[in-house]
Formats: sequence, C-alpha cells, structure tokens
Amino acid sequence: MPLLVLNFEEKGIDEADLPLVAYGDMLFDSPQIFGDKAEALGIICATCHNRSDIDNRFFIPGVSHRPGGADVDGGFFNAIFNDFQDDALDTPSLRGIRFTAPYGRDGRIASLREFTRNVIVSEFGGAEPTPFMLDALIAYMNEFDFLPNSKIDRFGELADRSDASVTRGEALFNAPFEGIAGKSCASCHVPATNFTDNRRYDIGSVNGNYDGSRGGQFDTPTLINVKYTAPYFHDGSLPTLGSVVDWFNSMYALGLEDGQRADLTACLETIGGADEPYERFDDKATPFALAFAELTTFATTLEALIPARDTFHANLMLDAVITDLRQDISAMGNRDRIDQVIELAVGLSAIRSAIDADNWDLAASEWQAFKIKKNRL
Repeated sequence: MPLLVLNFEEKGIDEADLPLVAYGDMLFDSPQIFGDKAEALGIICATCHNRSDIDNRFFIPGVSHRPGGADVDGGFFNAIFNDFQDDALDTPSLRGIRFTAPYGRDGRIASLREFTRNVIVSEFGGAEPTPFMLDALIAYMNEFDFLPNSKIDRFGELADRSDASVTRGEALFNAPFEGIAGKSCASCHVPATNFTDNRRYDIGSVNGNYDGSRGGQFDTPTLINVKYTAPYFHDGSLPTLGSVVDWFNSMYALGLEDGQRADLTACLETIGGADEPYERFDDKATPFALAFAELTTFATTLEALIPARDTFHANLMLDAVITDLRQDISAMGNRDRIDQVIELAVGLSAIRSAIDADNWDLAASEWQAFKIKKNRL
C-alpha cells in the first residue's frame, strides 16, 4: 500500500480537528460523488489515485488501453462528454498536486477546483457537487505531499554524491544538448521547482490530429517520486525510466552511449525515489486499523454538520462510512471485537435515522453515544 504523506500530519495536526479536510478525505473515498456507472463499479477517487499515488493495475475493458490508464472522455461514463477520439491517458500521481498546475495531462485546466469539478461531472457523469464538497476535496488534496527523499536537497540537487554513476547522471541531467536546441533535462524539469516548469510542450510523443495541430502538447510532469509511477508518458507507453531515456536519446539524437544512458537513468531513479514508499504494517498497525481510523475520523465531521443541521452533507458522509465500515469488518484480525464494531455501525445508522426524521437533538445524543462506544473499543 503506498505511503500517504499529508502536510497537516507532518505538522502534528489531527485530521479530526480539520473538518473540511476530513470531509474531503471522505469524498475521496466515496463512490456516490460519481455517476451511476462509476458508482455501480465501486469507483472512487482513490481507485485510480491510490492514497494520492496511482494504481497501475486499474483496468476497465473497452475504457482502458492498458492497466493504469483510461479513456475518460470516450463516453462510457458520460455519453454527452464523448469526444470520439481514442485518447486514453495514464493516471497521474496527485502527490504534491498543489505544486504541479496546470491540470490534465495536456494542462488544459489551470484551476484544481475546476479540474476536480470536470472529473466528477463531465468525465464520470456525476451530479453537480456543492460548493462545500469542492471546498472539502480541494482542501484535502492540497494536503498531499511528496514522499520524503533524503537523497536530494530542497534545491533538487543530490545530497550525497558518493554514487559515481548517479553523480555522472546528474551532470548529464544538467548538460545542454544540441538535439534539443541547447536545452537540458533540467530546463523543463527544473530541480529547484519540484522538477517541473509548469509548462506544456510538444515533444513528439504523439501525432497531431491534423496538419498544424497543437494536440501533441502535454504538461511537464514532476520527477519527484517518479520511480513509483510507471508506466511513463501521457499514454503510459514506456514501461521504465530507462526506456524514457532511450526514447529521448533516439528521438533527439542526443548521442548518449550505453554507460551514459545507464548513468542518467540512475540519476532519475534517485531523484524519483523515496526514503519510505510504502505503509508498514504489524500486528497492531493493520490494514483494518488504518481503515477504521479513517472512517471514524470521517464521522467526526458530524461535530460541525449536526449543529449546522446540514442534512445533505451529513447523510452523504454517513452513507459512505456505514457502508465501508460494514464491509471492512470482514478484514478484522481481532474477531473478539467484531460485535463492538457492528455496534458502532448500528450507532451511525441511528444518527442517520434521527437526521432523516429532522430530530437534530436525538442525532446529537446518538453522536455522543457513538463517541463513548468508539473510545471504549
């Protein structure tokens, strides 16, 4: 499971104290924000963007051209959004997304808020999200951080040059090449700005749709944590970072010899690496414990939603949490606690019933009872 690094957690802030972020976290795991087809398939934001990273196993026949990608504007989810083009895209990582505008592989949307709304409504055919839902999703995604990598410093330079191959690769990364008009890899993947320049280019990775077409322009992706986001290019056509180096060497006649290509690849793998890329689990820190902590944190948004008597957003959250909690019970390692977890699910259902009956005093009372039971677990 990919490690999720959240800015507020690194600062020691509890998500339960950030109701807007917590609600956005819940929406990121809710199939109800998408259209009927996506919801029926159980697709959520995290299906493709697994814990802010990617899931390169994602595949829907007829929609995905290869695992890890999809033609989201092909009309399968939303017929009115069909562009009648075979233009499946590889799923991008969302790590550090607040630093990587513009959005969309071709950089067609400047605003993360607009892009998120476009995904929900246009791509997946979901209902128009409320302003609060968009506020929450953006607040949550803006907390996604890159995985720490002690091998590069804050300026994007190597912090340790003891590996001769990587050091030689860094020199090549910064070296100008005649084949690309005197530019270097670092000209676009600027080390000091998260290895991107936030611009778009046509590097020749796709043929234009017609003479003079600018359809081959794509945004410069960050190289931070790129080691874990294979395959590469906008369409996922290259399987390794080594194949990316080979493609550029061939496409632009860079003249790199075998050893130089190996050095440059080693540099990219170092830049794109991480100190700890995956979650660590043990007898206590289990996948269920992680899921349970997330779900009960989502429920804490009731602290704000009940006083506001916000029926719509409270029920949207409760539906997601109750459903997931019941499903996750089967993954519990401690079978002796199952009845207590079921009791918590029943308690959330009681809150939902009170809200539906417009009995907010009862909803508040049931919420207090839920917190007591949860603390005893």
